[in-house]
Amino acid sequence: MTKSSARFNTGHFFLTAMVVLFLGISAGCKSDKSPAAGEMALPETGDVQLLIQFSEYSPQDSMPASAVNLPYTASGWFYPSESNRTDYFQTMAGEADAAGKLLFLILLEGELFSGTRDHLIIWINSDGIPVEVMPEIDSELLSDSLWRDPVVRQETILQLIHFFKPDMILQMIPNAEASVSVVDYWSENTIENNFTAALFSLPDAGNSNRGWGAFAGVGIKNRFLEGMDIQGFMATFKLIAGMNWNSPGCGYPAMQAFYATETE
Repeated sequence: MTKSSARFNTGHFFLTAMVVLFLGISAGCKSDKSPAAGEMALPETGDVQLLIQFSEYSPQDSMPASAVNLPYTASGWFYPSESNRTDYFQTMAGEADAAGKLLFLILLEGELFSGTRDHLIIWINSDGIPVEVMPEIDSELLSDSLWRDPVVRQETILQLIHFFKPDMILQMIPNAEASVSVVDYWSENTIENNFTAALFSLPDAGNSNRGWGAFAGVGIKNRFLEGMDIQGFMATFKLIAGMNWNSPGCGYPAMQAFYATETE
């Protein structure tokens, strides 16, 4: 590895926030009204956050139902939304970069991204094989055999995370059929690595696909999430990442995903 390989000290944190929300509020901009007052302390979440998007929707995909019994995992269908055309992944990457976070991005071939820091970016093809890396690195961890299988790829990414120590990882996965095994992988590995992960498949209103979202890791309670929409899902990820989630057009964080606190 060269010195320019994006290895920096991280800006890790432990988040404890007081959020003015109903305890039972789910997520989503379903009206212009603010939630009624009711205090809840958000428990500490992982030092490192992962956002994983499955770029295709598979009708045979058993998510989110398959995650119901996974430890430290909450999942649910997205509530139908009128604003599904937003590129939430790129928007999140841009906002995280603007917030000064060091990013590790795994993008699909042809996706563009430029930031203010020396982020590590790996572009993969439809088979998951790296086709370009920035900055250039010479590593056995880029071997095709470590990327072709979606679960082995997660193990490889975890090793790269430990080496580069980014603040946030944003990963695109071209094969939606791998969602069950990938969610299972992170439900098993986030706690010991002090991560909190958010995984999702976008809704497709034109094909009547609702899409789904799941959270796994530190601070997450095992349960099925009711009434969540994609805006609220992203607001939740911003909240656990210590970013400004309360911006125009966003939803309310899915607070039921978190462990109960003494104030409930």
